[in-house]
Amino acid sequence: MLKEEGDNVKKGELVTVLDNKDYKANSKKARANLGYMAQKFSLYGSLTVRQNLDFFASVYGIKSSEKEKRVDEILEVFALKEFENQKSEDLPLGFKQKLSMACALIHNPPVLFLDEPTSGVDVLTRRDFWNHITSLAKKGVTILVTTHFMDEAEYCDRISLFYKGETIAVGTPKELKAKVNAKNMEEAFITLINESEK
Repeated sequence: MLKEEGDNVKKGELVTVLDNKDYKANSKKARANLGYMAQKFSLYGSLTVRQNLDFFASVYGIKSSEKEKRVDEILEVFALKEFENQKSEDLPLGFKQKLSMACALIHNPPVLFLDEPTSGVDVLTRRDFWNHITSLAKKGVTILVTTHFMDEAEYCDRISLFYKGETIAVGTPKELKAKVNAKNMEEAFITLINESEK
């Protein structure tokens, strides 16, 4: 749930509220409820895959007694088991992205932010990522994704289209396409950009 403008929130300010608690003043609680994956690989390249997962499990507060089991589970889920002892800087880009997502999910957060998660990866890895994202959404995880791939936007339940730093349209893919009589999201986005400049 997001606080609306006027509830002690200034225009443009984003304040998250999880379980009716404001986490702005409590970063430890916020961290436990949020996962974040950066567009650019930002993990520790000199650490192995397992060491990165172990580190983030600690950062996110997973108990020592549960850590090894959780790391083993996530290695399996993301098909990283055979790379667990390889330095992360030596992984191909697609595997680096998988590791980044795995680290963001190590603590099972209810909210996940993904910044261009499939940028620069091959078609099969993109499909694999969206299978993971869809599966998480079905389990009740709230996921916010930034993407410049309009075909990926079709997978989302709700879209906010940005152009020149401003929101130009919000709705479901079906609603946005219907609004401008477009066949796909790319066509809808281009039309909505043109309309916003009038």
